[in-house]
Amino acid sequence: MIDPIQQLLGFILLLTQNIKPIQKTMIGHGLLMMFVALATGLLLWVSLLGGFEIYPGFILTINLGGTSEGWARVHRGIPMNALMVLVFAFVVGSLGFSSKKENILGWILIATGWANTVFYIAANYSANRGLSFGENKFGASDIFSFIALMPAYVFGVLSMIVIFQMAVHCLKKS
Repeated sequence: MIDPIQQLLGFILLLTQNIKPIQKTMIGHGLLMMFVALATGLLLWVSLLGGFEIYPGFILTINLGGTSEGWARVHRGIPMNALMVLVFAFVVGSLGFSSKKENILGWILIATGWANTVFYIAANYSANRGLSFGENKFGASDIFSFIALMPAYVFGVLSMIVIFQMAVHCLKKS
């Protein structure tokens, strides 16, 4: 009888045997984004607790800024971007695009993941939640509004174009 662990390792080896460089790069960035997501879970904890517990009953006071609700959004939002990059790492290499086109598409998706990661963190420091360049119903704009929104806006639009192009490519080939 084959050991299930050996089966799983064999499957992973098979998946990664023919992996292209852009796919490996995308996987690496997706995993780094997931690491940031886990680290922001610690920041959420610190925000909720008001500091870092050194030993039971002794909390070193730390004021991170932002809100606990904002840190919760950061901790929930970043993993979704990491998963997007990880999923597209496997998609982009299997659609039959040229190597040059795969690299362009891959890097746009990587940049989108990081732009959205920056968005979630900077938006937590912005009075208007980084949702507009000017004042909105949540508050006034500031430097964090711009830092949050500008890259997410640019790469959000680019990634929509990329994903639509990939979908059309697939549908034409089916």
